[in-house]
Amino acid sequence: MLTIHYKKWLFVFIIYISISCSSTKIFYNYADYFLINWFESYLELSMNQRSDLNIKVEKFLIWHRKSELPKIILFLEELKVRYKDGFDKQDIEWVRLESKKILQRVLIYSEMDIVSFLLKIDDKQILNAKNKLSIKKDDWLIKQSMMTSEELRDHILDRSYEFLEDWFGSLEFSQRKKIATWVKSDHNWVDIRLRNREKFQYDIIELLKSKKSLKENVHFWVLNIESHWTEEYKNAIEDKRQEWEMITLMIDASTLPHQRSHVLSKLDKYIEDFKDLSSIERKISD
Repeated sequence: MLTIHYKKWLFVFIIYISISCSSTKIFYNYADYFLINWFESYLELSMNQRSDLNIKVEKFLIWHRKSELPKIILFLEELKVRYKDGFDKQDIEWVRLESKKILQRVLIYSEMDIVSFLLKIDDKQILNAKNKLSIKKDDWLIKQSMMTSEELRDHILDRSYEFLEDWFGSLEFSQRKKIATWVKSDHNWVDIRLRNREKFQYDIIELLKSKKSLKENVHFWVLNIESHWTEEYKNAIEDKRQEWEMITLMIDASTLPHQRSHVLSKLDKYIEDFKDLSSIERKISD
């Protein structure tokens, strides 16, 4: 899927920081609200659990402002330098590895707080989470799996245009035509991701049940998250990685000067936002 994968390669840090929010600052300043409500969408938290989670989330955000945002700013500034004159394979690999480091640092920092919080989850809450995971039918992957091949391709193409025009500005007719030749209707890839997610969700429930060995299991998850992927997903993701690399290079080769300037300006805006956010002191509320 061109949109999601191009985004994942070049702008994973934006997904990680702003998720689906249109404003990075808005999301960041209300991240405690979003994160706690996400947990509560699967777990019916008691007042004590919610209070404990709130403290842990605020502690995380204080650390993230002070420690991680400066690193992300440096990442974006380096990305600008690399992108200015065009991307090559080494640049793409650099983005992938640096993005992975960003996520890894977050997981390592959060590890003990995750263990502490999960130890307080009881069997009833685990069952509730399992049920909610199994009945969630409005998911975008499930919706894609129910589309016809033509509908799926149109859906992917529309999202691709939307994403690329957000970053590059208006696309030329020749560019839109070229993008249309890259977009595929791949139900097999959708099905592989669905099966992988089912395994991942099953492993999460098993993790929640493993009270006696929870600390060791969470540590293993933090360091080996990919071990919970299915074998077919591991194989497919490597094929997709090569495909994404090719598409990224082709998009970069067809980028016009004013479009490259549009991307650089957008990166500047993120850098400015992150600098503003990192300068705001946040304190844990009583």
